[in-house]
Amino acid sequence: MSDDQGAAPVARKGFHLSNTIIIGGLFMIAAALAVQEFIGGEGLEAGRAAPALAMTHLDGTTAPLASLKGKVVLLNFWATWCPPCNDEMPELVAIAKEYEAKGVVFVAANQDEPDEAARSVGVWLEHHPEVRPYVVLTQPSASADFLVQALPTTYVIDAKGEVVQVARGQVAGWRVKKWLDDALAAQ
Repeated sequence: MSDDQGAAPVARKGFHLSNTIIIGGLFMIAAALAVQEFIGGEGLEAGRAAPALAMTHLDGTTAPLASLKGKVVLLNFWATWCPPCNDEMPELVAIAKEYEAKGVVFVAANQDEPDEAARSVGVWLEHHPEVRPYVVLTQPSASADFLVQALPTTYVIDAKGEVVQVARGQVAGWRVKKWLDDALAAQ
């Protein structure tokens, strides 16, 4: 009888080990598919009209993105807590200042939690005052409307209000300049 009891736990361990391997393998496949799906699309397709976007400026005034029709818009979705957003913001501000005279409008659409955004952005701007003129607060639906799956996400919208370029993650300044030059040339 003791031999039978000794054999059962060994069989169970083998059974549990094989289940663990199978479940682990299935988890790895699911994770790989999720990453592939995440990387697969960057956002709205080029040529598509930019969705409506309600923007609240820090002074409390509101304006829709559509009010910028006729201008090329550099739209960046970012958050104060996002290291890559913070890394790329100085370069985007420099580009914005360089391209303002050409008719480009830079919109830094903050994605912090709506209930805390005014406070967290205010504190963040104490250390980054050069960004103040470009910051707007948006509704949580904005990220869904623009298919923002990661921060930062940057769009170039042409004068007709159509998306012409999109980048998920940090984008090189030279690339943004090329996109803006192309959008301006197409006017």
